[in-house]
Amino acid sequence: MPKNNIKPLLSIIILSYNTKDITINCLNSILKDKGLCFNFKSATNDKKSPTEIIVVDNNSQDQSVEALKKFKQKHSQLQFKLIINKKNVGFARGNNQAIKIARGNYLLFLNSDTLILHSAISQSLDWLSAHPHSSVCTAQLLNQDKSIQASGGFFPNLFNTFTWALGLDDLPLINKIIPPIHPHTPNFYTKDKFYTNDHPQDWVTGAFMLIRQPVVSATQGFDPSYFMYGEEIEWSYRIKKKFPQQSINYLIGPQIIHLGGASDNYSQNKLIREFQGMIAFFSKHKPVYQQKLVKLFITTGILLRSLIKKDYRHLISKI
Repeated sequence: MPKNNIKPLLSIIILSYNTKDITINCLNSILKDKGLCFNFKSATNDKKSPTEIIVVDNNSQDQSVEALKKFKQKHSQLQFKLIINKKNVGFARGNNQAIKIARGNYLLFLNSDTLILHSAISQSLDWLSAHPHSSVCTAQLLNQDKSIQASGGFFPNLFNTFTWALGLDDLPLINKIIPPIHPHTPNFYTKDKFYTNDHPQDWVTGAFMLIRQPVVSATQGFDPSYFMYGEEIEWSYRIKKKFPQQSINYLIGPQIIHLGGASDNYSQNKLIREFQGMIAFFSKHKPVYQQKLVKLFITTGILLRSLIKKDYRHLISKI
């Protein structure tokens, strides 16, 4: 039977941008997941989940495309699709390109700078398929030293955006009074327990985001106006509005290592995109007066940061 006749249960979508070696390491770690089947010729006699991989390269300049083509050639049995962009279209649009050709009943959005541990993908897939009340789930993200990394949190509102923009959410007790956009991990000095147990939460990071295909279709994927940072918050918000009875879940059983920021090491660039993403969220989903207040909060936060780092002041012009 031709392998293309079998429909994949899962589509794994990875965005590649100047992370050649890291992306290949990520792909190799996926192949070690014992619950996934990548050779569809044997899928009819295998209880593993038929899985396709889609990689979107955003005009990398580090020979990523050549490395990905060699990987595809080496693993010719894989259901492997490679989309090569002639320019960097950003995180949201790149992933949306893959959505259009994905055939799976479930879609996993996975960062290229991740390493899969202990069959985390198939564990997450088994959990989501067994919990119809959930529309999205994520694995527990770990740093390289295996300490817990933050992964999602609460939706933005005026209160937690104020504390976040001004850095007040780092103070003791603040996050117990005002549920934060970005909860702290157990290794933070406040010793928060948020990421130490399974639970529903408002949004999860795009580094590992497993979603049912009907949910993706109904919400039309990421907002393409986002380039990078904040797009998973916005999409999660639309998912919750569309499917209010279904939960978005954080799981501690499945674990992955997330290297974090491997394709974007400029901290100011990351900060300004986070600010821009937050402003875009309020502009799309909240009243005008809240949009103006959030801009004020963020501008004030930049001014306070500039007292410590003088070169931060110019960021105001980008808000």
